[in-house]
Amino acid sequence: MLAALAFIMLSSYFIARKKMQLREASSLPFHNVQLEQIADGSYKGKTYTSFLHLQLEVIIENHKIKEINVIENDGVDGEKARPIIQKMIEQNNIVVPAVKGAELGSLVYISCVSTALTPEQ
Repeated sequence: MLAALAFIMLSSYFIARKKMQLREASSLPFHNVQLEQIADGSYKGKTYTSFLHLQLEVIIENHKIKEINVIENDGVDGEKARPIIQKMIEQNNIVVPAVKGAELGSLVYISCVSTALTPEQ
């Protein structure tokens, strides 16, 4: 009986934590970036959440995403979501489908790139 109660309490904790992370990820800034308006250059962005700290450098050439370099990647889903970088480069788009199994990390990557390419207000 005690083991069942411990299991239920532990399960409840993980479910609540996942919901909190989902709320946090969905409240990240996502900017409408028009790549044809971005000048050639190197742009840095960072997005820190309670579950992932991410810093990226985005290289733009001829209004295309040439390269995305990871400066910092520390936390949950950071490495699992990393293939989203290649999708962004191949599709020359910031908004691409999330990496299956690393949806929260994918949202952090998308937010970080869009923040890097958005001029500070």
